[in-house]
Amino acid sequence: MRVVANFLDSLRKVRLKLSTEKLATSNQTPNSSTTHKLNKGVKESSIGIDHTEVPQNTPAGSDQMWHNIKRVLLMCGGQKQPEGFKNATKDFSGLVDVLEAQRFVSQVFSAMQVPKQAASEMADALIAADYMGQRSMGIHRLPSIAADLLNCTVAGDATPGIVSEKKAIALVDGHNAPGPVVANFCMDLALQKAREVGIGWVSARSSNCIGFASWYACQALEQRMIGLCMTNAAPTLLPAGGIEPVLGENPIACAASGVHEQFVADFGMAACSVDELELSYCNGWSKEVPKLVALDRNGKETTSTEEALRAQRIRAFQPEHKGFGLAAAVDILCGVMTGARYANQIQRRGVYSTENAPANLGQVYVAIDPMRFCPTFEDRLADFHRLLRQAVPSKVGKPPMVPGDKELQHMKMVDEQGGLTMSSCTLSVLEELATEFDIEPLKMKNTKTEGASMPEELPLI
Repeated sequence: MRVVANFLDSLRKVRLKLSTEKLATSNQTPNSSTTHKLNKGVKESSIGIDHTEVPQNTPAGSDQMWHNIKRVLLMCGGQKQPEGFKNATKDFSGLVDVLEAQRFVSQVFSAMQVPKQAASEMADALIAADYMGQRSMGIHRLPSIAADLLNCTVAGDATPGIVSEKKAIALVDGHNAPGPVVANFCMDLALQKAREVGIGWVSARSSNCIGFASWYACQALEQRMIGLCMTNAAPTLLPAGGIEPVLGENPIACAASGVHEQFVADFGMAACSVDELELSYCNGWSKEVPKLVALDRNGKETTSTEEALRAQRIRAFQPEHKGFGLAAAVDILCGVMTGARYANQIQRRGVYSTENAPANLGQVYVAIDPMRFCPTFEDRLADFHRLLRQAVPSKVGKPPMVPGDKELQHMKMVDEQGGLTMSSCTLSVLEELATEFDIEPLKMKNTKTEGASMPEELPLI
């Protein structure tokens, strides 16, 4: 998958540049006045997370920054009405270069005392999601990640470590490091094992949310391998016939490529992703969810996005017992088998929890060298895709899509329009972060995107 490989190379160049340059004040210890302002934010904020155990010298944002972060989180949770954001197709939305966005987000994380390498890896995961079309897992998640870092729910400077390993397998303790840091550590280890013995299976515990699962599976494509990634998550999924969530959406991602074809599949087990609902509602795009998707806080059917977000009670995809069963299988592999938390042992995050404790998520990362099994794998994969594309289309002149096409379409669209499109809701938070941390603001291209071509069913950030 040449487009993804080129994207990886570009991100590495940015990471190398960031590691050899001074990041202005973002990588410096805040001065006394700044530290006083940040610590004041810890004591007086009320995102719904307990701050009593947060060290007094931990930077955590000023009152105004906390206000903006809290405002977005409350809107995402359906506890505050979206205000001031019109429909993005009619509103002014700025474009930002992909690598400029990566630079800015890296510096934001660095300003929160995350080491430069880890900050860049965390930024990569968010930017990759936006670039590949999974906007709900992109920069939109920055406020919730910032809240976890600033409240010490996630240890920004922690380093994963190997608990035990054999030639083809390993168990990793994430030590509560940011999810992308743990994921990259594990995927690199899995790829190393696959190069040596043909397959690498690495499980992780004491991890955090990794975001866009496909990003880590796709990292195997550079080495002409198959990548798999799965993770458990905080409970939002209802069992068939139940009204209380006991499992997370628990996504699985798989990526494989040949010379000219690529396969990328990434799906959670919910009928409708909570992250997508948050993104849509926060920007004022959607007030309703489809029927038979969500329950309200009383366990009754609802089509209100606001009520669905407040309750966080989402049905599995149909048939419901199958979707829930697949989510349970992922949790056995990721949670039960690794020593991580599982099912409703995992606490609800953000405004839904008053606890300030690590998530202790479990994950699995697999790399497979297909040539060890079939030397003609790439040719066979090309033939496999040919057969899929030969299916009779539903619309004349519009061939059927195969897994991976939608991501490639979105990357092509971003490249053609010259950058990522950002809505007012996202920009308001980014501007506040730039001001509070005294880092170079995001350089916008100041282009109106009204009428810009967009792949079907892909919202703006």
